[in-house]
Amino acid sequence: MPAGDLALSTPVLRSLTGLRWVAAFVVFGFHIVAVEYFGSGQGVVSALFGAGGTGVSLFFILSGFVLTWTHRAGTQPLVFWRRRFARIWPLHLVVVFVALLVSATVVPGIRSSSPVSIIANIFLVSSWSPGWWQAGNPVSWTLVCEAFFYLLFPVLVWATRPMTTRRLCTLGALMLALVWSAPPLAQLAPDELSAYSSPVMRLPEFVIGIVVALLVRHGKWRGPRLIVAAPLALTGYSIASLADNPPWAAGVTIVGYSLLIAALARADLEAVPTPLSSELMVRLGTLSFAFYLIHLLVIAALSSPWPGGHPQIDSGDASALALGALALALGAAWLLHRYIEKPAHRLIMGL
Repeated sequence: MPAGDLALSTPVLRSLTGLRWVAAFVVFGFHIVAVEYFGSGQGVVSALFGAGGTGVSLFFILSGFVLTWTHRAGTQPLVFWRRRFARIWPLHLVVVFVALLVSATVVPGIRSSSPVSIIANIFLVSSWSPGWWQAGNPVSWTLVCEAFFYLLFPVLVWATRPMTTRRLCTLGALMLALVWSAPPLAQLAPDELSAYSSPVMRLPEFVIGIVVALLVRHGKWRGPRLIVAAPLALTGYSIASLADNPPWAAGVTIVGYSLLIAALARADLEAVPTPLSSELMVRLGTLSFAFYLIHLLVIAALSSPWPGGHPQIDSGDASALALGALALALGAAWLLHRYIEKPAHRLIMGL
């Protein structure tokens, strides 16, 4: 590796692991809003989590950043793909079967109408068909996007690694423009295309993560301080929340989220503690993937006794129900991580 490669001296960025939990948690809050746990207090919760869906965008940028940060020259594509397969597919498969069980019993509203769509979801190609984007486990459409990103990553990192600072910045600006123009571009497509769930339309967010990682990793850009980046990220999130997660929400938050990731990486490189680098946040970040996969099933199952699966109860009871869903989802995530995710990864990687 070339001199000045900061990923060699600091291969693990703890704050970014903690940030994974933040992303998963705001998506959790977004689904609490969508399932309508709250009645009279729904407006307040919507103001807090109405843009929680942008946590997915944060995941995509973070994925591009972390994969680029941990990538080492000479890593063969097959080795990379095997690692990614071991990381996500076994747990995904287990939770799809949990989703099928839940949909066959307490939450028929998430039942997939086509067996073929379930098979497509199992093999992480379902959201390439707009009508199947929530087949199987409804949240796993994001894994379909990630699988596409992983497929392209060896080529993307090979093409971007030797770029100069100017070219990287130009590429980043182009990707930003594509994120901002995604909704109208999707409408202009000859075939039905979703700016929200299409892997192609979400790819620019992943590429932005790659660009930011290369700039920081090789000392071409230090990144902002957290005191600057955090308010910008919160401002974008707040604007998107006021509009209740509109199609352009990713465009509103993309700059702030990218700067936040760079700022947290800078803090870790400078050995400056952040709220996200604490032991608790790192532990929660480690559980975030399992939590993300299971949380909506828990939320929907707990709300199933109410008409239409929408409790719409008073704020006190709704808060207790939401905290119960959070606790159950975390408990399930720990079990999935401990007994499925880690053993399957060791088995596939031969560790």
